[in-house]
Amino acid sequence: MVAHRVLHCILLAPTLFLGAMTAACAQTDQGLQLRASETLMHDSNLFRLSDSANVKESTGRDSSSDTLATTTLGLSYNKAYSLQRIELDVSLVDNRFQNSDYLNFTAYNYSAAWRWSLTPRLRGTLQSSRKEGLNSFSDYQYSTLRNLRTDTATGFDALYELTGAWRLLGGVSQTKQVNEQVLLVDSDYSFNSAFLGGRYDFSSGSTITYKATASSGSYLNRSLSAANLTDDGFDQTESDLRLDWVVSNKLTASVNAGYVQRSHPHFAQRDYSGLQGGASLIWVISGKTSLLADVSRKLGAYQATYANYARTDRLSVGPNWQISAKTTLGLSFDISHIDYLDSPFASNQTTRQDTVRDIRLSLAWQPSQSTSISASVSNATRSSTLPDTDYHSHIATLSAIYSY
Repeated sequence: MVAHRVLHCILLAPTLFLGAMTAACAQTDQGLQLRASETLMHDSNLFRLSDSANVKESTGRDSSSDTLATTTLGLSYNKAYSLQRIELDVSLVDNRFQNSDYLNFTAYNYSAAWRWSLTPRLRGTLQSSRKEGLNSFSDYQYSTLRNLRTDTATGFDALYELTGAWRLLGGVSQTKQVNEQVLLVDSDYSFNSAFLGGRYDFSSGSTITYKATASSGSYLNRSLSAANLTDDGFDQTESDLRLDWVVSNKLTASVNAGYVQRSHPHFAQRDYSGLQGGASLIWVISGKTSLLADVSRKLGAYQATYANYARTDRLSVGPNWQISAKTTLGLSFDISHIDYLDSPFASNQTTRQDTVRDIRLSLAWQPSQSTSISASVSNATRSSTLPDTDYHSHIATLSAIYSY
């Protein structure tokens, strides 16, 4: 989905954090590890209502604010067996809202991976994952209904080291998205993909990678409609050329460019294609400060009466300061400009452009190896040419994680 999902990310933050921990420890045997976390999040405008909205009519209350308590219990396993490595992360995430208890839910999330290797030159990954979270009300406008989203994915990929620095890549995957309520602009779907590519590894650690991907998808829980031009499936091809450049021991950069094309079997009016790409860098300014920056353009399906797809241009900048061995201060600024393009109906003259901004200040403290505490404050806004879709929101979070 192309629109901004502040709430969706916050709800999954404990799981994403634990997933990041697992990825970071991918080369370290940890065995079985148990974890527990508690997160409190207060959002001044949970339902992403515009200033002109009738709050009482939309929510039944005098305010659009709410406080969410998220309790996570999880376990992970990470261990190597000769040339093989097994990674597993399972979590039970309980979400409780102070005022809007009809939104309460408990999610079961997992990620599992077998980092297989037949020989040191032939290796790859077999993996599967499941994530469940609440769709942000910036995308789903009905504040009186809960709309959970479940994303599942399974994939297999392989890498073979040819002679010299050349690598051959390939893989297949299946992803599936199911929403609890109907979400027409980003309908439920099942997506099968296969890719082939090659990579050249420089002695410096830099790489150049090319991948070509072919996909076939089916829309779920909806039928063909000539009136709305809603199709039952699609085909998509993508090509991507990427340079990961190790400039120095303090600076790394990535640049990629590609082309995406999506076609539909019954209603060609919904087809789209175009260029996409981006660039990013990680700069270690000193022993205590670093800077992350990213700029990108992406195309994604958005099937409305006034658009077939959305083009998102995004800029993100985030400096970090290591205050002490146990404390880190971070600031991030994210701005996205979204153009909703190519209406399938010639009579529809509606145009939509959104600008989404998110500024976040965060503080992380690790008093011991097994305990982490973090806090953040952020401001999220959207301005749009489409009436009644502007919003602004202030968000504060406090989280504690214990692992054993």
